[in-house]
Amino acid sequence: MRIKKLYFLPLIICAISLFTDNKCNAQNIYANGSIDKDSISVGQPFDYKLDVRIPSDYSLDWTELKDTLSSSIEIIRMGEITKTPINNSNDLIVSQILTLTSFDTGYVEIPKIGIRYSKAVNDTNILTCYTNYLDIYVEAAVIDTTAAYKPIKMPIKQSITFVEIAPFAGGGLLLAIIVLLIIYLIKRNKNKENIEEEIKPQIPAIITARERLGLLEESKLWQSGKMKEYYTDLTDIAREYLEGQFGIEAIEMTSDEILAKVSLLKLDELTFKKLQNTLFTADLVKFAKANPSTSENESAFNDISSFIEDSYAFHQELEKRKAEDAKQNRYVFEDDSTEKQDKEETT
Repeated sequence: MRIKKLYFLPLIICAISLFTDNKCNAQNIYANGSIDKDSISVGQPFDYKLDVRIPSDYSLDWTELKDTLSSSIEIIRMGEITKTPINNSNDLIVSQILTLTSFDTGYVEIPKIGIRYSKAVNDTNILTCYTNYLDIYVEAAVIDTTAAYKPIKMPIKQSITFVEIAPFAGGGLLLAIIVLLIIYLIKRNKNKENIEEEIKPQIPAIITARERLGLLEESKLWQSGKMKEYYTDLTDIAREYLEGQFGIEAIEMTSDEILAKVSLLKLDELTFKKLQNTLFTADLVKFAKANPSTSENESAFNDISSFIEDSYAFHQELEKRKAEDAKQNRYVFEDDSTEKQDKEETT
């Protein structure tokens, strides 16, 4: 009886390894892949749904997905990443639809997809979560062997007439005239634009952010049930402020990309958390249709306002220190030069 039990030991080990691999070595983190059909024709696209369950304060990295999953599976299109909160839990379901295809035939394996994650944006301990293996049957193209072969026809050469060339020649000439006219107008207005730029000073980013926050507060969007518009405007104010004040191109960035750039500014942790919490709440509202409470809506506004003021004060203090250091270095340089000149005159 003891020897017979040993036969099941490899099966038990395999089952444990597969289970722990798919569960990402964590109790509440897992990745899962599913497809919308079992078989396709060669080159026919099909949908692969990628779901990852992860705590809401963790950071995900999807950058490993390229143009292919394997030599047999190609990625045609990657859909938008959505985040859905789980009721009575601090976890999220992060999902993405991948449109795949294959040009091999027979049973084709869809490999595991590794999704990297960490417990915080700045955490250097990167872990990887893997999906499950899947198979899809790819049917070969059907060729009608009973049909007769058709002869190959060679291309027929025809001479080009002036009537055929005239529209293209006229269009090219007109295009050249338009290009020259545009160049002339740009050169003529160049000096005028430079003068206007000198006359009209650029409005500081902090002033613009304060004015827009005031207008947003007066609009009472979230009080009217317009949650998505409210959080879109609120985060846009923060994005434009970061671009104008610190040169961070935040308008085209995702929330994770913004936080990665802002972390390089070395702001204090409390200031950084205010921006992080608001961006996270805004993503839930915009992508997962969350409905925050009144206190959460007010806190989001106060956090962005406080983040802008605190980071601006930090920036001003940093610029002041740089100016003082430059001034001190200039005095040291002038003292050294004067001392050297006095020695030369004495000699």
